[in-house]
Amino acid sequence: MTDPMTRSEALDWGLSELGCGVVVIELSDVQVNNAFDDAVRWWVARRGVKRYAVTAITQGIQEYTMPDDCDEVIDVSFPGVQIDIIAAMDPFAFIDVDMLPVAYQSITGVPGGQFYGTLFQILQHADTARRIIGSEPTWQYQKDTNKLWIFPRQHQSGTALARYASNKLVCDDPTPPNTTPVNDFRRLMFRDRDIILRWYLAELKGKLGRIRAKYSEWPTAGGGKMMDGDSLLGEAQQDKEMLKEEIMGLSDGVPFLTG
Repeated sequence: MTDPMTRSEALDWGLSELGCGVVVIELSDVQVNNAFDDAVRWWVARRGVKRYAVTAITQGIQEYTMPDDCDEVIDVSFPGVQIDIIAAMDPFAFIDVDMLPVAYQSITGVPGGQFYGTLFQILQHADTARRIIGSEPTWQYQKDTNKLWIFPRQHQSGTALARYASNKLVCDDPTPPNTTPVNDFRRLMFRDRDIILRWYLAELKGKLGRIRAKYSEWPTAGGGKMMDGDSLLGEAQQDKEMLKEEIMGLSDGVPFLTG
């Protein structure tokens, strides 16, 4: 088994890496499961599963509840308004403009304008107008209440799309005939899944090492055999230090914050 795709496959992989079936392993099922849970929790805290929440927002209402698994809101996309090009005569007409449902000929027909140049000026005018009168929508996430706040109060009604980091990673395939919840572990990029598995193996080494370190030797028919507890503890610590550095290189870039 070279690439476990589910929790049960990962547990079997971890035990086989420690020599299960060849030597006696003094780890209980609870300890093995806890090691995998620790690996998942460690990865989620540093990377997390990125999900999207579609929220219907209403003008005048500022407080919205995020999904229960929301750990942090990364970005929010607000609804836009379509408007006709004739409104260019109104200095406040483009406050809520994001899309212009206008034919190519209509825009190129504006005196002194070409398609892209005119379009850029219109959108720039809309952005400036929003900033001047303070109507540009912004957001703030309150983690203690799991609430997304949208400002100003008179924001545009419609559908907002919030991208957030989830604190939950599903590691099992749905039981047929169910199709949900989807196995996130299977859908991860190979490198992310590999990091979780290697941290899980390091956790197993640490737990087994602490158990074997309690004994100086293991009695056998041929005489006492030295236990490898200290070696396992050393390997576990070394593996974790390497993984900490590796996962830092996979961190997402810092987004432009508007909240």
